[in-house]
Amino acid sequence: MSGTDQKHHDEAPVIRIINKRGHGGGHHGGAWKVAYADFVTAMMALFIVLWILGQDEATQKAVANYFRDPQGKSLILSGQGPLDKSSSMSIRRESGVDPSLLDLKGDPLRALEEEAENLRLMIQQEPELQKLQGQINIEVTPEGVRVEINESQNHALFETGSARLSPELTEALRTFGEQFGKLGNPLIIEGHTDSAPYAATSSMSNWELSTYRANEARKVMVEAGLPGSQIFMVRGFADRKPRFNDGADPRNRRISMLLLSAEGLRIAKGVTYAPPTPSSGQPENQR
Repeated sequence: MSGTDQKHHDEAPVIRIINKRGHGGGHHGGAWKVAYADFVTAMMALFIVLWILGQDEATQKAVANYFRDPQGKSLILSGQGPLDKSSSMSIRRESGVDPSLLDLKGDPLRALEEEAENLRLMIQQEPELQKLQGQINIEVTPEGVRVEINESQNHALFETGSARLSPELTEALRTFGEQFGKLGNPLIIEGHTDSAPYAATSSMSNWELSTYRANEARKVMVEAGLPGSQIFMVRGFADRKPRFNDGADPRNRRISMLLLSAEGLRIAKGVTYAPPTPSSGQPENQR
């Protein structure tokens, strides 16, 4: 062994310490948890789909209707898919679906929503109403169920400056009159115009015109069987409550019908307070 080799042999070995930092991945990180959660979610979705496919038709429609309108307040008719009246009306009784799934809308508006649903189904089935389906809107408010029929570019409901109703509107009002008579709710009928003014020399204005149109609608519905005693009010709003922002838009010409709820009737009568509820077990003459 040479001197140089002996020198290197006697030197202490060099110890290198290497710190390996983690990269936040692998089984020491949290990425696997995300992947596992995605996998479980996907499996759950798969099982739900398989469960739905194994149910009868009524249950499938009940589930589809719930996800289509979970709150039951989107009642614009245009764009909705077809519904089977017999199945959808009997879902709650016959489907066997957990009632809690169908009772999520349990609130004071539920009865109104069911009435609105019945009207929606009627429009889809009645040929005379199908002609105006894209022009009929149904909304549920605490005051009641509001049904509006407005003009479109293809279907004018009134002659310009006249209260004369088109044949399509007349037939639609007759159908609604028959149905409203079965429901029995007090009814308010309203007329609306666009903002196009009459000539300054005319004795007419949009106020008269909107009121005349509402009254013509009343006549048609009464002739179709709506009890006159059921009509609470007929009124015209001229162009003061446009449905579309442009007041001159002809679609603002419309007939509005409000089936009053108990709350709506109270408001319409101008009652600003709710009458006290008699307490049970206490004689009336002692309250």
